[in-house]
Amino acid sequence: MDEVTSEIVQQWLRKSGHDLQNIRNNLAAENIPTDTVCFHAQQAIEKLLKGVLVANARNISKTHDLVKLLTDVADILPELLLYEDQLEDISEYGVGVRYPDDFFEPTLEEARHAYEVALEIETIILNKLQIRKQH
Repeated sequence: MDEVTSEIVQQWLRKSGHDLQNIRNNLAAENIPTDTVCFHAQQAIEKLLKGVLVANARNISKTHDLVKLLTDVADILPELLLYEDQLEDISEYGVGVRYPDDFFEPTLEEARHAYEVALEIETIILNKLQIRKQH
């Protein structure tokens, strides 16, 4: 990976790290906004998967669909295919929890699960890219 590509990948990973930091901050709150936690889990995973695509000189789909992105990286990280069902559920948090017209309030258990999945995927991707965790 050349220097420019490496910097772009780092930017994707930093942005996903910001989403994960938002989750940690929200989980420490007295009143946990579970919709926000789930939204940031979806965003973190999306950015991690897009970082993998950049690192491997692949085009990035303009999508928030985590299963589509999973399909795009499946040949690079086949171990992530085990998360397909979970990513399908978490994908819904990218849009469904953001607006009151489709009001859906995830449970605290669902929010924590989405965060755990995001952390697991982050670990797999950072190991694959041989990058140390920065947050």
